[in-house]
Amino acid sequence: MVDMHQYYSHALKIVLEAGELLLKGFKSPKEISTKKNNKDFVTQYDKLIEKTIIDNILKLYPNHKFVAEESAANNIITEEPTWILDPIDGTTNFIQGFPFCCISLALAVKNEIIIGIVYNPIINQLFTAQKGEGAYLNNEKIQVSSTEDLEDAMFGNELYFKVNIRNLRGSRHLGSAAISLCYLAMGALDICYLKKLKCWDVAAGILIIQEARGIVLDSTGDEYKDIMNPDILAACTRKLAENFLKLKNDNF
Repeated sequence: MVDMHQYYSHALKIVLEAGELLLKGFKSPKEISTKKNNKDFVTQYDKLIEKTIIDNILKLYPNHKFVAEESAANNIITEEPTWILDPIDGTTNFIQGFPFCCISLALAVKNEIIIGIVYNPIINQLFTAQKGEGAYLNNEKIQVSSTEDLEDAMFGNELYFKVNIRNLRGSRHLGSAAISLCYLAMGALDICYLKKLKCWDVAAGILIIQEARGIVLDSTGDEYKDIMNPDILAACTRKLAENFLKLKNDNF
């Protein structure tokens, strides 16, 4: 039997403690290396935070599985409890001293995300959600905006995707998909269109948006079903999502 509240309680404690490592690393010299290309960075703190979180969860739940950016090998979601972890989402920000980086941790059970935690200790923002129980920022309930028209919408942008912002109120690129999704959940952004990422970038944020009464679709506008597919369109209202898809389809 799944005890969501127990899982959440333990995971929250572990993430908060790992946040101290992130905060220490943010203020300290870093050992920087690259992975797949010269803009895909990793530091000793990415590896340390990931190992710390995984080791502490395994002490409590030795049979649980992991999909994680730096070290977990399987990278598949099964029906077994599976933790989806990005130890530092926004590593480039972390390296540069730009304070938009976070730990992102989600739990999927039977291919459904039931827990989402996104923690940025640098500016003390803790976003949390449990399936069916709402979304919170620092223990205060949050909700998406009610924006429906593109001209009133703030767009969470990724650099590879060029949209004519004359149709929108504005565009922001934060360098962290997890934070962008959480900012949508609290109403600071209205729409996010994310592609070419990984599931650990978006899993926690997806649940947080859904629990904040937002809409999450796949990048074509269909129902979002596949946790391993991080290509998503997230919006505060369905009408805004539809208006954005029309703009995208008319221009690309």
